[in-house]
Amino acid sequence: MDEKNRKAIALKKFSIIGPVLNGQVSNNTEYFKQVASSPIDMPYHGMRNYSYKTLESWLCDYNKHGIEGLVRSYRSDKGKSRKISHELGDEIVKRRKSNPRIPITLLYEQLVSEGLINPKNVSRPTVYRYIEDLSLLGEFKNDDENPESLRFSHEHVGDLWQGDVMYGPYLTIGKKKVQTYLHMFIDDASRYPVYSQFYLSQNFETLRHCFKEAVLRRGIPKLVYTDNGKIYRSQQFEYICASLGCTLLHSQPFVPQGRGKVERMFHTVRMRFLNALDPATLIDLDDLNQRYFRWLEDDYKRKSHKGLNGLTPHDVLMSQISKLNLVTDVAKINEHFLLKITRKIQPDATTQIQNILYETDSRFSNKRVEIRYEPEWLSDISKELPIYEDGKRIGEARVVRFHDNAHTMRKFKGNRRKEPSIDVETQTPADTGIKNSISYSEMMRGEEDV
Repeated sequence: MDEKNRKAIALKKFSIIGPVLNGQVSNNTEYFKQVASSPIDMPYHGMRNYSYKTLESWLCDYNKHGIEGLVRSYRSDKGKSRKISHELGDEIVKRRKSNPRIPITLLYEQLVSEGLINPKNVSRPTVYRYIEDLSLLGEFKNDDENPESLRFSHEHVGDLWQGDVMYGPYLTIGKKKVQTYLHMFIDDASRYPVYSQFYLSQNFETLRHCFKEAVLRRGIPKLVYTDNGKIYRSQQFEYICASLGCTLLHSQPFVPQGRGKVERMFHTVRMRFLNALDPATLIDLDDLNQRYFRWLEDDYKRKSHKGLNGLTPHDVLMSQISKLNLVTDVAKINEHFLLKITRKIQPDATTQIQNILYETDSRFSNKRVEIRYEPEWLSDISKELPIYEDGKRIGEARVVRFHDNAHTMRKFKGNRRKEPSIDVETQTPADTGIKNSISYSEMMRGEEDV
């Protein structure tokens, strides 16, 4: 199992315990029993059954160690042979598929009575786990019934943010016309845009910037609700949300009704801001954003909203300001938003990030580590990139300086990192390996005597 699958499993576990963390569940045990009553589609493993106590253990792991506590550690028996051979495994699969309802106990007894299994070597729980790993256990239900669609609104600010992207006006940059994109996160209870801005692209980096600004200004939400766009489905964004303690939810594909509030906000932006804007007067992207920010403050946030019983988004937000989970440790938040990449350190303790060669301590050679950074750090050769393992900082990576390395003493057996001192006067010709019949030291002493 690679690092990507391990993190995907951790995010799936977090999505299951998320309602408990956000206070959406009145009885934790009953909730976990309900979830455990049907198979769970777990990344890498597929459909699997879990006991409710296992789900409770995930909650305990998260409370102790955060999102890193949910990342599955590597197997201690990795690379070792299994109890069940390929031949026995094929026979188990064959019989289970021919009769899916046969009890595991009965199947095990049949294999023992036929001499295919030695009870001393293979136990019944071993067979049970083998079948479970192959996703052959249980009957999976397909519910084709269309779910009911109802209008909803959360009671408190910070309970849910809706996020989306809208195509903006074109800007003339040089001789080219460039498309702009409006990233937005809006609070569900107050209809207040916690942060929104026009960008020249719609990628993970612009999403990360917008979401980080929203968190720094309006706190950490309990839930984040977006569509199924690629940037919102990225593991980096899922991991950022999970590390902050908020649950990331996605709407059903081609069903925009659940994101009605942010879609309605985009409609308002088109009707009341873009319609009154002359694109020919725009200087650059910064000019567009400054006009947009002024419109938000002077118009949208201060106007009464029919869905808020005549109150303005600003009034609702300020009336519940105590409900916001505001940021107190900015440095910690910045750490959560760092980009994360996994790299294998080469035998010479170096690795590449965007064609830039970095070096680390030799103890990391031939190991896979996680490196975190901000994109602008790559243009600063003096900036060290932190190295993490299992969520803990264990070292740094530095840009390789070839000229400095050329004068650095290497450590190897027999080398004590000391320059050999040579005494020219006491060194004999035998020491230098040069044979000479003339003694220059004697000649010098002779001249002094004269």
